[in-house]
Amino acid sequence: MMRPLTMYRSLVSFILLLAMAGSALKAQAPSTSKVTETLQSVFGGWRKAMTEKDLALWQKSTAKFRQIGIRNMIVSQKNKWPESLFEGPVKPPNLSSMKMAKTMINGPTAQLVYFGKADFGIGEDVKSPKGLLFLMFIKESNDWKFSTSRFMNLSNAEEISTAAQLGDFSFLDSPQFKPPGKVPPMPKLCPLPEMVGYLEIVSIGYETKVNVAERSKHMVINNVHKGLIIGGLKKGINPIFVETRPLNKKKGQDSKTHFEINVYRQTDQERKPLKLIYGSGAKKDPGNFRIIVRGNG
Repeated sequence: MMRPLTMYRSLVSFILLLAMAGSALKAQAPSTSKVTETLQSVFGGWRKAMTEKDLALWQKSTAKFRQIGIRNMIVSQKNKWPESLFEGPVKPPNLSSMKMAKTMINGPTAQLVYFGKADFGIGEDVKSPKGLLFLMFIKESNDWKFSTSRFMNLSNAEEISTAAQLGDFSFLDSPQFKPPGKVPPMPKLCPLPEMVGYLEIVSIGYETKVNVAERSKHMVINNVHKGLIIGGLKKGINPIFVETRPLNKKKGQDSKTHFEINVYRQTDQERKPLKLIYGSGAKKDPGNFRIIVRGNG
């Protein structure tokens, strides 16, 4: 039988062992509050770079894949890079009137979520609706970098809006709000375009993927998508690959479907800045197909 003193010493040793294990676990996993401070600092640097038009600071605080993506978008519109980076009416969001809701981390991706009226500096005449602002970050070489932001208008989401007003952000635990957990693939630098091009995809009742020259990839699910063609269009032949998949409709849902794809090129005319150079018209059961678009059409 164990003596009382021996039992006491064993109990103390066990408690000390648990304390040491707990400290080790804390050391391995940094606290959320520390990550929050880091992400806020990174965003602060990015916001300062945009406000003060500081290219070096912007490059330091912005994720590399995002830098290339923005460069490609600017170049694809035949605008100068990097001179056009800081142009535009929309300013970095001002968080002073918003409430911090949650810090969410998933592997090398993270996001800060804020609730309230987002001020993008568009003007006093534009009323900002209440909603959720997601500031997204990516870890590169063990350092967090700002990626992008997304604003979710809660005007038509009464249940979520009511919970947020009461300070209940448990709905953010839903998988749909979780950071992706994977770093997006690094895009290639696109060439200077011969012509500026745009896609319009009407994909009601379908999931649609469109690929232009392996550099401009678009996906739309049960919606209408209007987007810039990265790398633009050639004056000659432009092959475009389209993949469609019908969505499974639940019982009682409207089974109405509509698919259509249109391609435009930019013109020098003020009254008609875009010219339609390809239109599929409404297609039933479109499946997978290829279209040839002539840029000088």
